[in-house]
Amino acid sequence: MDQTTILIVEDDPLYGKIIEKVLRDVDDNIQLLTSGDGIEALRIAKHKKPDLIITDWDMPRMNGIDFCIKLHENHEFNNIPVIMCTGINTSSENLKTAFESGVVDFIRKPIDKMELLSRVYSMLKLSESYQTIKKQKEKILEEKEKSDKLLLNILPAKIAHDLKSCGTTEPELFKNVTVYLSDIVDFTKKAASIPPKELIYELNDIFKAFDEIMEKHQCERIKTVGDGYMAVCGMPIPNKNHAENIVKAAIEIIQFMEERNKNNQYKWEIRIGIDTGDVVGGIVGTKKYIYDVFGDTINTASRLEETSEPMRIHVTENTHNLIKGKFVLIEQPPIEIKGKGKMNMFFVQF
Repeated sequence: MDQTTILIVEDDPLYGKIIEKVLRDVDDNIQLLTSGDGIEALRIAKHKKPDLIITDWDMPRMNGIDFCIKLHENHEFNNIPVIMCTGINTSSENLKTAFESGVVDFIRKPIDKMELLSRVYSMLKLSESYQTIKKQKEKILEEKEKSDKLLLNILPAKIAHDLKSCGTTEPELFKNVTVYLSDIVDFTKKAASIPPKELIYELNDIFKAFDEIMEKHQCERIKTVGDGYMAVCGMPIPNKNHAENIVKAAIEIIQFMEERNKNNQYKWEIRIGIDTGDVVGGIVGTKKYIYDVFGDTINTASRLEETSEPMRIHVTENTHNLIKGKFVLIEQPPIEIKGKGKMNMFFVQF
């Protein structure tokens, strides 16, 4: 510690001066704070937060025991060592009362210089050790917060919680899930003429906005692959408005892209495909965790995204049946879906 702060709480001026003189004579790097009673000492401790407190037992207005009890009601002060000065009989019952109030050591009156110094330096070492441990703990907690945030950026919150609490998470079948898939029109062709640093900035800026929009509508981004973006609603936490939420997010995403293109050097358009159904979700990998989703619903949403038009939202009949009456839907000619045959499709008009 750069400077040690000791609070002396003593109503007898003579004993107060003795304690001050002994401490100043041996160490001029000690800052001494003094108080004549417990009430004033509480105010000083609140603003100065000393490294050590030396308090008398028998004082007017508030005695040393009540002072310690009040002091330790504030958890910030729980680890400040308190030495009690007393001239009264320290019976087993008195000692028990003092220790329960937060006292960690005693000095008997009349005060012996060597005893005072021995106990003070012993308690300061305790305080210094505590501060070191506290800083280490704060550093560990800070690193833990960073790792938790990183985990939440990679995995859905529920899956991240399962991994932290149980160390594992089982694959699960989720019903009533709506899946969003989008990609950027002619991305590969346009990317060839854009400096890599600027290209990454563009993708980061776009996907950051997508993430915020999805979160706003209670949807969960699953992953990005190149210029592709996948999100779901209804998993891993069920949501009765899954289809409506995804479509609202999709509309807002297109509106964001249109607004962004007005003032941006690079103009981007996206295609969106949406389907609703059953989805399997689970962790893939053991060293680098990736939460992924599988099933016909994903494949169908992908097919709709591929056959969609720039800046339009293409949805299946499954999704249509859940959102009709809430959005304007324009029916399209049936599309051949591998393994499923021809399926009815719709554009969302907005």
